[in-house]
Amino acid sequence: MALVRSLIFGLMVAAAAVPAAAQTAPAAANTTMLHLSETAQREVPRDRLRVELAAQAVDANASKVQAEINRRMAAALARIKAVPDIAVETQGYSVYQERSDKAPTRWHGSQSVAVTGKDFGAVLALVGTLQQDGLIVQGMMPELSREARQSVEDELTDVALQRLRRRAEHIAAGLGTKVEIIRDLHIGNAAPPSPVPLRAMMAMKGSAAAPPPVAEAGEATVSVSVSADIALAPQR
Repeated sequence: MALVRSLIFGLMVAAAAVPAAAQTAPAAANTTMLHLSETAQREVPRDRLRVELAAQAVDANASKVQAEINRRMAAALARIKAVPDIAVETQGYSVYQERSDKAPTRWHGSQSVAVTGKDFGAVLALVGTLQQDGLIVQGMMPELSREARQSVEDELTDVALQRLRRRAEHIAAGLGTKVEIIRDLHIGNAAPPSPVPLRAMMAMKGSAAAPPPVAEAGEATVSVSVSADIALAPQR
């Protein structure tokens, strides 16, 4: 026990002997922490067109409804796959019964398909043909591809960082300080631009003279944001 007390007393003496300057961080007292964020953005032409269509059928017999949908969709897929550089994706398939006291029971069925391509003319011509075959356009959305968005993100990051640095130096000069170090730098991309739905001209079945739908791509905003904690130190 005497040995333990001796060790404790020795540690207390050693701690008391440590200079006060070594127990504090005087440099931090002379540092001003500044938090800044900047954003750079650019308008980029949308370069991809996505169109969603549906094969629909109505009949008193559920089997006939499904058979008709299957026939139309198979024919549509054959047409789509014959056009190069068009991505295709089949989507929801639904069949439901409509009941009414005033009319015979009917079955409604529908299956959707989406086509996407960068050649707007080819996509629109294909959609016009599919409309003539009886498919209904449910939505048409020009999009910005990931490749097009990523091609400008590095440039926007450079712009945002330069703005952040210039603004920090401007603030530091106004305070009579200088930028010592940039800490905790965060670089983030804003959410990818949402596709813009467009109305499409819908051709009725059997209307051979109806023109294909039209679309204008427009532009999407790509943005990059940066933020950082910046240490400002006194001028020396």
